[in-house]
Amino acid sequence: MPINIALCGIGGYAMLYTRYILDKNDPRICPVGVVEPYPQSCPRLGDLEAAGIPVYATLDELYAAHKVDLTVIATPIQFHTPQILTALKNGSHVLCEKPLCADEADIELLQNTAEEAGKFVFIGYQWSYAPATLHLKKDIGAGRFGKCLDMRTLVLWPRDLAYYRRGSGWAGKVAAADGALIYDSIANNATAHHLHNMLFVLGEDGKAAVPDSVHGELLRANSIENFDTCKVDLTFSGGTKACYIVSHAVDKVMNPSYHYRFEKADVYYSQTKNDLSMAIMPEDYTEYGEIVAVTADGERISYGNPFAEEYGKLEAAISAALRGDTREFPCGIEAASVHTRIINRLQKTETVKNIAENKVVRTEERVYVPGLWEALMECYRDPGRSLAEWTED
Repeated sequence: MPINIALCGIGGYAMLYTRYILDKNDPRICPVGVVEPYPQSCPRLGDLEAAGIPVYATLDELYAAHKVDLTVIATPIQFHTPQILTALKNGSHVLCEKPLCADEADIELLQNTAEEAGKFVFIGYQWSYAPATLHLKKDIGAGRFGKCLDMRTLVLWPRDLAYYRRGSGWAGKVAAADGALIYDSIANNATAHHLHNMLFVLGEDGKAAVPDSVHGELLRANSIENFDTCKVDLTFSGGTKACYIVSHAVDKVMNPSYHYRFEKADVYYSQTKNDLSMAIMPEDYTEYGEIVAVTADGERISYGNPFAEEYGKLEAAISAALRGDTREFPCGIEAASVHTRIINRLQKTETVKNIAENKVVRTEERVYVPGLWEALMECYRDPGRSLAEWTED
């Protein structure tokens, strides 16, 4: 028997799920409704109406009309906690887009409510559902590569002014007008996956590794409350170090790339092959788009493309709901909560600093900082470097 599924959010990134329910004809699911306060902004609204899928303004209206087995939430960060709680209290399993929530104070409430409801809450860090990542995590956990020595991640994604004008005024905000935390930033939104991934692959099954120390340099060039550029340094028990470097204020693209160094192997990933990515990858790394481990004795292990399963997280949630499985595996509240706690620590202990105005270029379409791309590349090569020279003070 198919499960009843509902979407909370149907535009923006939520279009991924909208396409699935409209185009996949998955016999395992019965779409009973969608929740969207501004449905006119969704280009597939006509298709939803033609399919007889009703649109509701709130989750309460949806649940008053339907029993829902799985609710998929893809809404702004500040709505995650109340919407997850509403879904759980109405007897629905949940797949919620990343991050888990804005305020770490909500984590225990979410955990307790899910346990009381007997329902799972999956968080949509898509790499955490990819066979390539799960295979790598398994090998790391089994000790195949020995101790992890250090990890480096780099994502440089330019964003224009329209990016910060999207939505209803929450983009780049620390908190809403009513005081509710948002913490929208490059580290808690567009590239959150890549900070979480370092934590996730080091953790036990269904968990993420918890760092002992967190230090960050948080910078902004755009006229926003929060930061658009950062370098975050983590230290784990046993001495493992990790460095996460990301920016929206650059003038060139560097798609996600990483190097995880172990005692017995080096693990590499770079999404795209071009002159820019080749500048930081070893010459013998040719499997662009795939995770590859190179062991000390020369063995090459290809884990595949972590982006290969576009709908992997939704497929996992559907399968778990069909089984009535309440385990939060592979990425539930516990695994996702580490990222949320790190973001909270950064926001509460580090100061967001302005990039020196004489270094910033402002046009009608975008804001960028010439030379910042190169500086962040150098930080990736040498994580000991600081970004202090780029700030006003």
